[in-house]
Amino acid sequence: MSGRLTLWGASQLLTSYFGNVTTPPPTFYVALIREIAPTPYLSGTELDEPDNTDYARGIIENNLANWSNGSTPQEMFNLRAVQFITATTTWGQCRFWALTNSRVGGNNLIVGSLETPIMVEAGDQVVFSPSDLSVSLGPFFLFEGE
Repeated sequence: MSGRLTLWGASQLLTSYFGNVTTPPPTFYVALIREIAPTPYLSGTELDEPDNTDYARGIIENNLANWSNGSTPQEMFNLRAVQFITATTTWGQCRFWALTNSRVGGNNLIVGSLETPIMVEAGDQVVFSPSDLSVSLGPFFLFEGE
């Protein structure tokens, strides 16, 4: 389930690397999104997440135990499973995901589509396996003829 960098995500990446203005968040939160596809321009408060009281975003600590590039320098993916709480009500069908910087609301760093929509019924627990969440940068500029 490859995602793409949002405008906020690109800003955070550039300002943390150039000028050391921004510090990466210590924790990321994965949002499940129902029908309305997230765009690179939306904030975390504008996501079409389940509005059930038992819904909560999945949590990923931002450290080397949870992220790797697998020797592909322009790609990062999750190393460990990302588990959501077990639904006690029906959350509905989810088609998209977003990596955010906050448990609720906040900003979206990466947004993407689920390869297969997930229908979340009461009693279900959504789990993203290792390597399910990824982001790639590029294609990169090449001189003519390369």
